[in-house]
Amino acid sequence: MIGIAFAVLQKRTFHHRTDAMARMLNTETLGALVDKLAIVNLKLWHCQELLYGSGDIPADQLPQLQEKNYSLLQQRQRLIETIDQWIEQAVTDPSEMLITSPQNKLYGRFRTDTQL
Repeated sequence: MIGIAFAVLQKRTFHHRTDAMARMLNTETLGALVDKLAIVNLKLWHCQELLYGSGDIPADQLPQLQEKNYSLLQQRQRLIETIDQWIEQAVTDPSEMLITSPQNKLYGRFRTDTQL
């Protein structure tokens, strides 16, 4: 599976890397990017459910909902492109990347909000 992904990456070229994408490539883990994509997909699903589902949207609110839908579609596309670029950079030049991020979760005896 990884071999297939690598072969696909070798054939793809990314021409329009924005400053925001470049910052995300260097500061976000792949899991964080996928998490953001999942959240945008959920928002998009709910927005499109309202927009195309029931038809009970008042006419004065329809343009606002259409703008939100368009914005979410743009966010989704940018995140997909950023994830593609993250994977490409991780394969070709991982030296500048944040591959993992320390997880500083405190459970049990290390919690400060409870008395033990």
